[in-house]
Amino acid sequence: MGWWRGNRVRAAAVLAGALALAGTVVPIGAHAAAERCPTGADWAQYGRSPSRTFDVPVGCTSISAVTAPTLVPKWFFHTRDSVTASPAVVGDTAYVGSWDGRFYAIDTRTGTARWTYDIVTATSYAFGKIPSSAAVTRLPDVTTGGTRLVVIFGGGSSVWALDATTGKLLTRIDLDPRTPALRAKQAGDPPVVEVESSPAIATVRGPGGPRKLVFVGMDVHNQAGVGPAGLVALELKSTPAGWAWSLVWKNAPETGRTYSGAAGITAGSGTGQGCGDVWSSPAVDPGANVLVYGVGNCDHVAAARAAGLHWSEAMIAVRADTGAPLWRFSPAEALPTPAARDQEASADLDFGASPQIFTMADGHRVVGEGQKSAIYWVRDLHTGAPVWSRLAGTPGNVSEGFAVGGFIGSTAVQLDAGGRALRVVGGTAIPVPQSPDQLATAVWAVRGLDAKTGSIGWTFELGGPTYAASSVANGVVFVPETVPSDLVALDASTGLPLWASPVIGPPSSTAVVAGDSVYLGTGTRETDLEYKAFGLELQRSFTDTIGESPLSPVSGVQAWTLASSLPDR
Repeated sequence: MGWWRGNRVRAAAVLAGALALAGTVVPIGAHAAAERCPTGADWAQYGRSPSRTFDVPVGCTSISAVTAPTLVPKWFFHTRDSVTASPAVVGDTAYVGSWDGRFYAIDTRTGTARWTYDIVTATSYAFGKIPSSAAVTRLPDVTTGGTRLVVIFGGGSSVWALDATTGKLLTRIDLDPRTPALRAKQAGDPPVVEVESSPAIATVRGPGGPRKLVFVGMDVHNQAGVGPAGLVALELKSTPAGWAWSLVWKNAPETGRTYSGAAGITAGSGTGQGCGDVWSSPAVDPGANVLVYGVGNCDHVAAARAAGLHWSEAMIAVRADTGAPLWRFSPAEALPTPAARDQEASADLDFGASPQIFTMADGHRVVGEGQKSAIYWVRDLHTGAPVWSRLAGTPGNVSEGFAVGGFIGSTAVQLDAGGRALRVVGGTAIPVPQSPDQLATAVWAVRGLDAKTGSIGWTFELGGPTYAASSVANGVVFVPETVPSDLVALDASTGLPLWASPVIGPPSSTAVVAGDSVYLGTGTRETDLEYKAFGLELQRSFTDTIGESPLSPVSGVQAWTLASSLPDR
C-alpha cells in the first residue's frame, strides 16, 4: 500500500509532539484565494448540498488527480474534546462543534479562533454534546432591514442558532418529545434524547410560497415510553422581539403520522417502542419537493408490531413542504416469511449513513442510501420503486441485535460536469463474516460502484475500518480512516492511491474540500461499538475520573492545502 502504511504511527507521534510544544494552533501556510464557480466554493452544510452527494462540482476547486499529491499541512487547531462533526466552510471561516459542547468559528487562513460558544444541555446524550455537523445560511433580519449569516447545529436535544459573525446565541429549540410532566417523572433515570443528525437547509415551495426550512432528525436510542422520534422541519425567523424557531411539521416513522405546529414536538409523549430513531441526516430535492431520510433499527420488534407500529429500519420519503408521507422502503418488511422478517429486523442494520439524491445518466432521478448490512440501495425518488441494490462488503453482526459494520459513514456520489452521476463511493466499518463465503469480502475497504448498475468497479483495502463519510472533488476521493488515523486520496475512476497523510486523532469527520484546501475534524472518543457494549458508563467514567478520553488525546480540526497555495517563504 505504500510507505505510509508502516510509518503513519511514527509520523503522527512526531507531529503530535510538535503540536504540543507549539500550543493550541500550528499555522503552516496561508490560505490561497479560492477558485470561484457557479455554485460557489463554500461547503456550507453536511454533504455540501441538501442532496448530500458530498461532491464538489467540477471547476469549484483546484484540487484534482494531478494536484492532490502536492497537498501539504496547512494548520492544526486544537479543541478540548473530539470533533466528529464535519466543518462547514463559508468564506474564510470554518464552523464546527466538539463533544464537550464548545462550538468554534475558525479563521481558515490562519487556523485561529474567531469566537467560541459553549452550549448548556440538561438531557442525557450518548456521543458528546455536539456530535454532528453545522449548516450555515443567510436569513432576512427585520431589525436591520438586511440579512444575517446564521450557523445552525444540533447539540443535546436542541437545535441551536448563532450569529455566524459574532457567535451570539440567537435562539434554540428543544426537540425532546417528552412533556415537562414526563421529564419530571423520569428525572431520576432520564432517557438518552439527542440530535445526532446534521441539519439540511433548503428552500422549498408549498401552497404558501417558498420557505427556507431546516430539516433534522431526532434520536431516543431505541428507548420505549419516551415518545416518537423522527424527522422535523423547522423555520427560523427574525421578529421585532428577536429570533424564533417554529415547528413546521414532524414525521414520526414509528407511527407513520405527521404532526404540525408547536404541539407536534411532544405529541405522543411517553408512548411508542423507540422504533423511529433518526441519527442520520436527511437529503432534500427542493425542485421535486421530496425529502428522504433513514431510520434506525427497533429493539422491541414484537411489542411494536403488536401495537400496530412500524418495527424495522427503513428509507422514508415525505413531501418537503408538509411532511406528508410519499413512500417507505423497509428491507425487513419485504422478506417473504415472518421468521426471516424478525431475524432481519433484530439484526441492528440501521440506515445510519445519509441518503444521496442524484440523477443517473439517463435522467432518472433517484435516491441511494447505504445500510449497516453493507448493502447500498437505490430507489426511484418519487415512488420508491427499486432501481438497483448492491452488497458491497460484509455486515458487522457481532451478535444478535448488535452490528458494527457495513455503511456507517455516508457514501459520496461523483458527478460529471453536467451533474449526472458517474459512481457511488463509500467506505465500510468492521466486517464480521457469518459464513465461509463472506470471508473474501471481510475487509475494511472503500469501493467504487457504477451509478447506473451498481457493479463494483474497484476496491481499495483500507488500513482499518472507517466511520467517516467519503467526499469527491474533481475526480479525487477523500476517505478518512478512523482506526489507523489516516486521510487517503484515491483516483475516483480507478481507486488507485494518489496521496495519504497521518491524522491527529482518529477521524470520523468528512474531508471537506473548499477552494484549494481540505479540512477534517479529528478525534473519536467513542463509537457505536463501545456505546452498545458499555452504554453511558464508558463515557461517564472518562468524564468523572480522567477528563479527556485517552482514546483521543489530541482532537481538533486539521487542514491541508496545495503546495502552490502556500505563501513564499
